[in-house]
Amino acid sequence: MAEEVHGKTIVINKPSYAIYSAFSDLRNLVANLPEDKKEKVVADADTISAKVQGFNIGVKVHERVPFSKIDFEQYGQSPFPFLFSMFMEPADDQKTYFHIELRAELNGIMKMMIGGKLQELVDKLTEQIALAASGQVPEEYSQYVS
Repeated sequence: MAEEVHGKTIVINKPSYAIYSAFSDLRNLVANLPEDKKEKVVADADTISAKVQGFNIGVKVHERVPFSKIDFEQYGQSPFPFLFSMFMEPADDQKTYFHIELRAELNGIMKMMIGGKLQELVDKLTEQIALAASGQVPEEYSQYVS
């Protein structure tokens, strides 16, 4: 059964091409990780994965639409298939409307376990991206900044 979550739309004070460029090559995400976390993550332009509790999980780029959308799908040992999309629409030359959509194929047990938390996950991720784009460090990562 497909669960669909539409995140809130926010304005990021960066042009859409800058946001697109940051996420279109998944090696960029590793470059911004704390040093002690980098060794557990493997990435190339199209895939990123990490070993978490014995499972190799990750995402891969499914589709890129320059400066407006990037779709990601499950990669590795995902407990369920999903499609995660980031949308960027220019508000003006220096601002972008940004939102995330998630579509997950959850069986009955997974729906009971995590179905209600997907909206919270999408909203939290949107907030974290907005903070990072504005040069702020999300609170849970502040311990890694000197």
